[in-house]
Amino acid sequence: MTLRVAAFVLCLALSATALADSAPVVAAPDAAGPAPSSATALQQQARVRLFGSNLVRLSLRANALEQGGKAEMVSVEGRSAGSVTPIGALFSMARKNDNVTIGMPASFATRTLNENTRFGAKPFYHEVAVEPGQHVTISANFEGPNRRCIPVAAAGQSRDALRYIGGPSVSFTAEPGTDYEVSFGTDGQGCGITARQLLADGGSTPLRGERQRQRSPQTGKVDGAHLYTFLFRPGSVYYRVTGESANLELQPDAAAHADAFEGAMREIATRPGTQMCIVAPGFDYKSPLFDRLKRVLDEQAKDFPAIVEPIDSMRTAQQTEEHVPTTFMAAAEYCQVAALVAFLRKEPGAAEGL
Repeated sequence: MTLRVAAFVLCLALSATALADSAPVVAAPDAAGPAPSSATALQQQARVRLFGSNLVRLSLRANALEQGGKAEMVSVEGRSAGSVTPIGALFSMARKNDNVTIGMPASFATRTLNENTRFGAKPFYHEVAVEPGQHVTISANFEGPNRRCIPVAAAGQSRDALRYIGGPSVSFTAEPGTDYEVSFGTDGQGCGITARQLLADGGSTPLRGERQRQRSPQTGKVDGAHLYTFLFRPGSVYYRVTGESANLELQPDAAAHADAFEGAMREIATRPGTQMCIVAPGFDYKSPLFDRLKRVLDEQAKDFPAIVEPIDSMRTAQQTEEHVPTTFMAAAEYCQVAALVAFLRKEPGAAEGL
């Protein structure tokens, strides 16, 4: 089978939601330095900065998908949490909430942390290290029975029922050496959770996201096609199934890993409904693992659904600014649309290559 070359100019909307940033108070030396090799770079921890305040709880859950592993839970809440009386809550809200930092760079959100806050909110942030490749879910809600963030569809239910309805959440796979900021807030009418990617210069950009596919209520599995997104860059490849809860596979792109990678690709290619979207530096890209993936795909049927997308084409379509790094989350978002166009609109005479 030969890979079909497809370059799409896709208009993907960017959502720009501002987070709110104070100098760190509690310090812990955990900043990651430059990686001397690609294998080491893939082991760099990701970091997440959670913005909290009194009467708000954020919960981070990671490692939940590891076979036989123990899920990691981090709960971030203000000092007023657990106060059972209004007077107790009032005294708790008067105390300062300390920031906890592990060395993430300061941002606009940390520098403006205490601006335009409501009385007693005492905003703060808590930074957490996450193993790279882990599927992370962060949920948030107001504390206490008198104020909850609920779906519009749940409006009108009894107060007791509303206490058990989960708040808004955001999920992503943590990438090596990448920093994230997550906040929860309300404008008085609506409420929600916002995630952004923190850049090395302290700037930030909205976190790219893919559409999550629904699981069958009967089987608990996702029916139909399963799109695998690959992001090749010199020295590494990231890949996982798209739109389904899964950890991110991180591989050094080196000859020592080629045989194991080829075996894994053969197994994926034989799964029913498999599709592949491969984002790489260019159509003529060559590397030990890319060449092995090409070998596996050449052995498949001619109509096996696989496309290659140059990184530059993806960045142009997403209007990515030059200083913003390429991420797997961006590739996954792009591939969902590119694959939809490529595999549903099978134009006769489509270009083939590689």
